[in-house]
Amino acid sequence: MNSVKMVIMIASVSDAAPEKDKRMGTGSRAASQRLRWCRAAVACVLLSSPAVAQVVRVELRDSVTGTVVVGALVSALDMTDTSRADALSNELGIATLRVPFAGSWTLRVRRIGMSPLRVPGVRIEDDAFATLRLSILANRQQLAVVRVTADAGTCGHAPIGTDRAGVLWEQISLALRVSTLTERDTSAAPSLQIVEQVRDLDPSMVERAVRVTRTGIGASRPYTADDPDSLALLGYVRRSLDGTFKFFAPDETVLLSEAFARTHCFATPKADEDPSLAELRFRPSHGRSIADVEGTAFVDTLTGELRRIEFLYVVSQSLLPTNARHAGGDVSLLRLQNGQWIVASWAIRVPLFARIGLTPRFLLRGYQETGGIVDPLESKPPDD
Repeated sequence: MNSVKMVIMIASVSDAAPEKDKRMGTGSRAASQRLRWCRAAVACVLLSSPAVAQVVRVELRDSVTGTVVVGALVSALDMTDTSRADALSNELGIATLRVPFAGSWTLRVRRIGMSPLRVPGVRIEDDAFATLRLSILANRQQLAVVRVTADAGTCGHAPIGTDRAGVLWEQISLALRVSTLTERDTSAAPSLQIVEQVRDLDPSMVERAVRVTRTGIGASRPYTADDPDSLALLGYVRRSLDGTFKFFAPDETVLLSEAFARTHCFATPKADEDPSLAELRFRPSHGRSIADVEGTAFVDTLTGELRRIEFLYVVSQSLLPTNARHAGGDVSLLRLQNGQWIVASWAIRVPLFARIGLTPRFLLRGYQETGGIVDPLESKPPDD
């Protein structure tokens, strides 16, 4: 019997202390000017505060209700429109950005289901601590349900623009980015109940057995993916010299990477299978010969929230000895009350083979699915 290896990198849970503020002096600095950028949906004020490196404290409130805006992703964009700092607004509607250098910045505010906002011309001086108050009109962005033709799609780069694919990718990438911030910010990491399990499936995906392999409480999911550039170059399925296979699955960092966008095409179907879930499909770019992944991201048409991502391995018969068409996986995400995003469940299915006699032929015995379920403690989805 030829063994099959699945690669799931285990990430240890750490209780790293939050970075200490490096305060320089006790004096205050009056703001040299007020930010005069105003549109119907936004009003903002630049205030003075004690000097601490180059820090922007953004306070967000709804312009209609006056309530704080929780869970918005605030980014500082440089002159090339590249994000150099990201932060998530907390329960008080505050996001703190530490920009790498002084100068003129554009602040971008994005929140799931809402139209993005840009605030240009925010001037940050050396060793300055600026407070920016934004009053945001929370106009919900609608996702069209009915189309006459399928989206033609894009290849070699992520979808952009106001068409359906571009709007969907905006919501998908936002959820994925916030999920990575949640994972990295150990100072505000949610407490999670994690249950890991292994399911044995027959070739038709009928469950034969299931066993729990681990339960516990942690602050992060127990896996990560391989480097995006390595996956783009070497593939998602690799055969070792001893004949065993390694299967790699994409995570948020991979899906957001330039390497993934460069090697995939994105498109929307003519009709979604479920009218309540908008679909954005991805597949390998034409001409790629190495093992890759294709799949679908599902977005709630009402809230704009990313629900789950499903994927299948695309492998040539020269690499895998049989057509294991169910090999793949899925991941679902959940937005918490404080605006953080977490991976709520995941599963990776790899094929199991049996060698037929002494010949090089193999028989598909079934699949082994390794996955887990994450339940946030003392938290629930936000009320919108």
